Amino acid sequence: MTLWPNCRPIGHELRHCAPAGWVRFHSLPASKRYAQDEPDYDEMLRRHHAVLADLSAGAGAPGADELLVLSTAWSGSAEPVGRDPGLAALLPDAVYWTTVQGAPDSDGFGYWTHVYASSASWRSGELDPLLRYVADDRTRDVILAGPDLSWLYHPYNGGADIIVASARKRDILRERYPQWLSAHPTGL
Repeated sequence: MTLWPNCRPIGHELRHCAPAGWVRFHSLPASKRYAQDEPDYDEMLRRHHAVLADLSAGAGAPGADELLVLSTAWSGSAEPVGRDPGLAALLPDAVYWTTVQGAPDSDGFGYWTHVYASSASWRSGELDPLLRYVADDRTRDVILAGPDLSWLYHPYNGGADIIVASARKRDILRERYPQWLSAHPTGL
């Protein structure tokens, strides 16, 4: 990710590697973490689509709704492993890209994150099943990015972390969606 030299392609690390451009939006009112019914899923998707539309509008080129999609698998070895069957079914055209070693845990167990890349259109609804899969905590460390990599979007179960190139761009997003921000002082 050459435009993000301090960032590894690991979703949960993004807010730490580019803090000046980071903002988190919650996907449900009152920071509710999990969707419980279809109206909750509809609201969650509405919020994801609104932010993705803003981010994609900055690209301004035809095909700006076509995104890079990074998905992951984990193992105790540097040798790539396949993604879980549900994720593989949602992104069948993903190809292995790279492996990133994680820090050993307190027991000394090391792990590796295997990153797969694909592309998809968010406007068509093609990514909606993936966003629901993430919201249901069935996978983690998904990253969406615009074609020029000028922004990174990491959905998680409860919202999304967005990384943009400047504090100014981050502030524009914050001002546009203040009701989706956390009340917590750290923004989490």
